[in-house]
Amino acid sequence: QACNPQEAIDEAALKSRQRFAETRIADQPGPSLSIARKTMVRATRQLPLWLAVCGTFLLAEKTSFTVVEAFNAPPILLRAGRNPSLQPSFSGSPLFPVLSSAKPRRCRVGAVASKAIFGNILGNRDERPPVPDIEAPFHYPAAERIVAVGDVHGDVGALLGCMEIAGLIDEQQNWIGGKTHFVQIGDILDRGDEEKYCIDLLRKLRPQAEAAGGMIHVLIGNHEVMNVDLDFRYVTPGAWDDWDDRPKTGSMIVNVKEQLATIGFPPYMKERVTAFRPGGTAARELARMRVAIQIGDTLLVHGGVRMKHVKYGLERLNKETAAWLKGGSRYKQVAKPEILDDGDSPIWARLYSVPQPKPKAQQELEEVCQALGARRMVVGHTPQLRGINSAVSPRGFEVWRTDTGMSQGMMAGPLEALEVLADGRVHVLTEAGVVPAAMRAPEVTGDVIDVCDVDTGICTPLPEEVEAIQFTQQAEPAPPAQGVRVRPPEEAPVNGLSDVNKMEVE
Repeated sequence: QACNPQEAIDEAALKSRQRFAETRIADQPGPSLSIARKTMVRATRQLPLWLAVCGTFLLAEKTSFTVVEAFNAPPILLRAGRNPSLQPSFSGSPLFPVLSSAKPRRCRVGAVASKAIFGNILGNRDERPPVPDIEAPFHYPAAERIVAVGDVHGDVGALLGCMEIAGLIDEQQNWIGGKTHFVQIGDILDRGDEEKYCIDLLRKLRPQAEAAGGMIHVLIGNHEVMNVDLDFRYVTPGAWDDWDDRPKTGSMIVNVKEQLATIGFPPYMKERVTAFRPGGTAARELARMRVAIQIGDTLLVHGGVRMKHVKYGLERLNKETAAWLKGGSRYKQVAKPEILDDGDSPIWARLYSVPQPKPKAQQELEEVCQALGARRMVVGHTPQLRGINSAVSPRGFEVWRTDTGMSQGMMAGPLEALEVLADGRVHVLTEAGVVPAAMRAPEVTGDVIDVCDVDTGICTPLPEEVEAIQFTQQAEPAPPAQGVRVRPPEEAPVNGLSDVNKMEVE
């Protein structure tokens, strides 16, 4: 990259290790933070710029840093210019201290971890680490029936409603779905107070489904990853509590690492921070989720799979993500897969979900499906204002968009589920009955209004200091909405929307 700080980092890391050797800190089982800090001050005095964050000194040679992880602590976003006399300013978001600069450079560099100072220097990025030894399959054999439900965003009523429509649970919320494979397409978290109830419900149903010959799969969405990154912008006021599921031992031993990780967070946030950090109780539950799976000839993913993801290896990505989330002593060296932060990563992509995917996107859909032996892709992530619908490529490969905005925290959209049968038939299950796939094809539904064209705030750009998280170019924007017919108020389907969204639709 244009501004490469690797030389400065390598030089400082070498000096730091030399200082540690001189003071014999490296031989001690647990060097104190204050001693480590003093040692690194001595090692970094000669550098043009040093930044102190959570006790870790990060080194730059007149460059800018973006995301920094210090001692596995909360991600800190930094924006620095060429002025070496920059002083930290905490006037911005309490979660994201920002280094102020008159003209911040837009240069973006990778994440710099404290390991670069303590001796585990970041290696060549082209050299992949070994695949973690953890169970996170991508392929599953064909199933008699697949039921997929889109983003539920903390609305357990919506999740239960969809499962009841699909005939998967009884009145006591027990599994009656037989050999059905149920797939929740991701984004259980954020925008609603009942996130934990959704997770607990699916955790309870998982063994019941397996005993009956079925399975419950939950995919990882961008909001799950955001919470592990401790990006809590979309957490609702009632969702901060009840995340501490650790057994009470009565021990007075303080977990110093956990205490360090919660420094700077208000008391009401600390429980969620501890739970969602890699290795925490919530993160370990997320480790059971997959980035993408394929059941028979149906590929399921939150945002979308591109050819570069196929080449990377989807099972590999599943394993790396699961190991990163599970953490603990066995996987503490496994870093977050960088590919997850791409703007068009499997959890962020929208190229298949816009009203009419571009020809290049349709071609890539065909290439991905052919490479994986799939007939269709099922995605969520982008709310569809007219319910579950499909787009079909020129060669007949399908992409089904399942995010109906059903959560009360979104648009209170329709409760719908996608059903795929073993013989290839596809249906949309609604509260009013079963809708054949042909009735949700583009030529029947007509142009679909892109949710980003309706000012609901769903597609509001990230704050400037958070926008630095995006390391690569964003996914292709939606095509211009030419020829879209907007219904007049008397025809607008407002019955299932919240009051705010009714006014916006009108």
